[in-house]
Amino acid sequence: MEKLRSLVSIIIPCYNQARFLPEALESILQQTYPDWECIIVNDGSSDDTEQVAQEWVSKDTRFRYVKKPNGGLSSARNAGLQVATGEYIQLLDADDLLEANKLRSQMIYLRDGSDKVDILVSGYRYFKDVAEKRGLYIFGPANTLPEVALQSSDRNDLVKLFARTNPMVVSAPLYHRGVFEKVGRFDEDLSALEDWDFHFRCALSGALFQHIGYPPNSRALIRLHEHSMSADRGRMISSLRKFRQKHRSHTVFAAENDLIVEDFRKSIYPIVKMFIPPVFIWLAKRILKTA
Repeated sequence: MEKLRSLVSIIIPCYNQARFLPEALESILQQTYPDWECIIVNDGSSDDTEQVAQEWVSKDTRFRYVKKPNGGLSSARNAGLQVATGEYIQLLDADDLLEANKLRSQMIYLRDGSDKVDILVSGYRYFKDVAEKRGLYIFGPANTLPEVALQSSDRNDLVKLFARTNPMVVSAPLYHRGVFEKVGRFDEDLSALEDWDFHFRCALSGALFQHIGYPPNSRALIRLHEHSMSADRGRMISSLRKFRQKHRSHTVFAAENDLIVEDFRKSIYPIVKMFIPPVFIWLAKRILKTA
């Protein structure tokens, strides 16, 4: 174990999810890799988040507590990054879990020759928030597919992949802290999809991703429930618009998201409109409205 002793900073933002927090923290306490600190960030919660967090801080000195005014998920993660002291960063939402060998499996992978990798990715599965025995699911919200098993040698179309989709959940990677120094932190203007935005910027920076496969009990587990952020359709649509606007000037991103065609339509419509009599435009709108 001597060669594995690098501190991992685990950052758990929590906003009114005190009911889930103890199970998330228990999954940290059960990690077979012991060299971690866990930073619980209370993002202005109005529930029992502070009481729960303080109980765990008193239980184990590796738990730390940070309280801040509500600023959103990105703001809370950034607050945790501000005080983190570890060489590696593990992000975990308060309603999700880590299997017991998650950190140890990734640190062993690093020890055995992948120490140059920037972002080491574990497997993950989804589970439903039900009282009975939990099953694990491949498909996530809106039937999103599981991760892509990225290799550090995947360089040719990595940016294209991340422009099209986010092929991992934010709790699957173990990030070297240098990634945040190079790429920056989470975009606080995005209330959702901030992890996709961050991973896209990582790909643009040339970061090396490596999937470790599926050693026993090494996955991140993502809870499916009706109050999760991914279930908030309005928030997701609003953030997608901001995300697309932010990166639309990048050629690959624009191509993969049909923004070039969209820009062409916007630019050509005023020209076409000049040559079409207003009566035909009015008639077309009436037909489309009644169709």
